[in-house]
Amino acid sequence: MTVQVFPLDTPAVRPLDMHPARVDGRDVIIVRDPLGVMEGAAVLAAHPLLLVFFQLANGRTTCAQMAEVVTRATGTIIGAEVFESIAKQLDEALLLLSPRFQEAYEGKRREFSQLSVRPSTVFRADGLDRLEMIKKLAEQLRGHVHASGAPPAELDLPRKSVVGVLSPHIDYDRGGAAYAWAYRALKDYGVGAKTYIVIGTSHKPMAHRFVATRKDFETPLGLVETDRELLDELRESFGGELFADEFAHANEHTIELQTIYLRHIFGENETPRIVPVLVGSFEEMLLTGAKPSDDPEIASFCKALKEILERHGGRVGLIAGVDLSHCGPHFGQPVMNDEEREREIEIGDRGALAALETGDPEKFFDYFREDGNEQQVCSIATIYVAMAAMQGLAIPRVLTYQQANTPDRTCLVSFASVAFIKKEALEHSPKIVIVSG
Repeated sequence: MTVQVFPLDTPAVRPLDMHPARVDGRDVIIVRDPLGVMEGAAVLAAHPLLLVFFQLANGRTTCAQMAEVVTRATGTIIGAEVFESIAKQLDEALLLLSPRFQEAYEGKRREFSQLSVRPSTVFRADGLDRLEMIKKLAEQLRGHVHASGAPPAELDLPRKSVVGVLSPHIDYDRGGAAYAWAYRALKDYGVGAKTYIVIGTSHKPMAHRFVATRKDFETPLGLVETDRELLDELRESFGGELFADEFAHANEHTIELQTIYLRHIFGENETPRIVPVLVGSFEEMLLTGAKPSDDPEIASFCKALKEILERHGGRVGLIAGVDLSHCGPHFGQPVMNDEEREREIEIGDRGALAALETGDPEKFFDYFREDGNEQQVCSIATIYVAMAAMQGLAIPRVLTYQQANTPDRTCLVSFASVAFIKKEALEHSPKIVIVSG
């Protein structure tokens, strides 16, 4: 990804995850960096002048012009040095698109490129703290099968029929039971694949729609190896660029959470290998009316993915790390997620899942055109790719649909688990019913 930078006299705030909060009785802004250049989170006092800076720092407005805007609006004289000071402090924290940030970003990219293993980011600790973390994580994962909304001991699925799954990528605290649905289907009813192509939703901008990495994945439970030979086969079949934005993998959790679950479910000796690929957004096509299948890059990748699955049969499967709606003030929407809103969100999601179960990726994508993805489903592109790769090979069936809403009703995320079932298995078991929950 190319970084455009601006001098501090015309500062520009870079894309960040910023959310208001209250800490020790003070209004603050919690800032996290989706690129991972700034480690941890920054807590900024929600001062009115800082908020003005965030609104005006677009790379074209000078600090003097910012001061003039505030002076005219309030009648209080504000000097340019106030905004120059804000710019300097934010630059030191690597929050601006500046030469300082560019240098740090390139340094992180070089550092990541030299690693053979992609380090854990969701669960990180050292020494005795690491041992305690691993113990708690293992207990949490085992507890998912007993949580509210967890799957029954037996699923109504044909044995050796599941060639892939859609699994959540929400954190385990909120989505653990849904993960359990997906991975029980994969392990107990799967075709026994030795490698899974794992596609994950990218939450950060990328110069290309698809980005792979050759690195193995570190998890607290042990290493999950990347099948580099199969990745090379995919790259050759695709023919497009797959590695230029590899740094996108450094802090993206959507594949990492699948690798942890693979290691947990299959254990040290039977953990399948993976082919990790991040998928960027296609959402601009909802507004333009374009079809993803008409985009050469998308069409070529989906075709290559499908050819791999066909060529290798049950030896290779597919996992997609996906979530659905993101609603409420936490995501910039003014409506609180009360019970009525929860029902509205479910109706919208159920419509999308019904389109998914048709097995037609274009029909699924078109479902979001009418309202322009009003419910902010984050994984439309990733689900589309999974459906396109499986079309004609397997039938998608929803296993469970769930929502996680915060007590204050400001942040609701929905998600589902879906199994892709071999067509031949359904033909031999025509009366099968997939349980939705």
